[in-house]
Amino acid sequence: MYNYPLKFEFPMISLGRQMDVKNGDGGFIMRVSDPYISFKDEMTVINGKGAAVMKAKGDSSFRFLFQFASTSTSWNIVDGSDRTIAWVTNYWARMEEFKDVYVDTPSGVGTDGRADIGGVLGNIATNVLNNRVASTLPSRLVYKITDSEYGNVLGWVVPSRGTGWFDFLPYSTRIQILNLPFAARAYAPSYEFKLGNLYGPTVLKLQKQRDLLVDKYTLEKIGDLSEANERWALPSIALAAMFERQRVKEMADW
Repeated sequence: MYNYPLKFEFPMISLGRQMDVKNGDGGFIMRVSDPYISFKDEMTVINGKGAAVMKAKGDSSFRFLFQFASTSTSWNIVDGSDRTIAWVTNYWARMEEFKDVYVDTPSGVGTDGRADIGGVLGNIATNVLNNRVASTLPSRLVYKITDSEYGNVLGWVVPSRGTGWFDFLPYSTRIQILNLPFAARAYAPSYEFKLGNLYGPTVLKLQKQRDLLVDKYTLEKIGDLSEANERWALPSIALAAMFERQRVKEMADW
């Protein structure tokens, strides 16, 4: 088990994306490194001895040399034997307070067991309406962690409520806010790690620190997490932190 809170630190200047993860006492745990120029959408995880112990492989077969051309939305974290440790996928999920907003779908089968035309039409109309509801309600970018590409859900990395509502602002508004002097440096989003259920209790909290020079995050333990879960949770959270940091930087660079 690690000594929390852990520290996630990005260098002031680096060619490509790079982040160091350190123990609460300052001891080095691992470095996640993504080269600036590469034909493969792939990151390397290096331990304190400089050995590559894990890789995160994007679902795109290749990228066009530079990071900005990456199209991966799903990442397979594998160990040195190429066995999957965790699969991280990002997508938009509705905010927690709206998770139960939907219309019940009527049955398309009558009491006699035969297809009911009214029920079938109602079923179609309800599905259309629910799709409309899902696309309209506030949602936030979450990171789902599974044990394989389409396997069992292990956990989630979810923007905290305040961070989630910031994402719901129009994109142009977010750019204007982050382009104010020092606003991007002062913006301190936070993220919650949950086991199993997307709307379950928070186990770990990732918080960006306000700093004028470098990007730093702290990972605080606020719930129970076993050593076995920690093995896949930490690299998954580190991966999400890399993506979120890059997303904020890109908005602020507009």
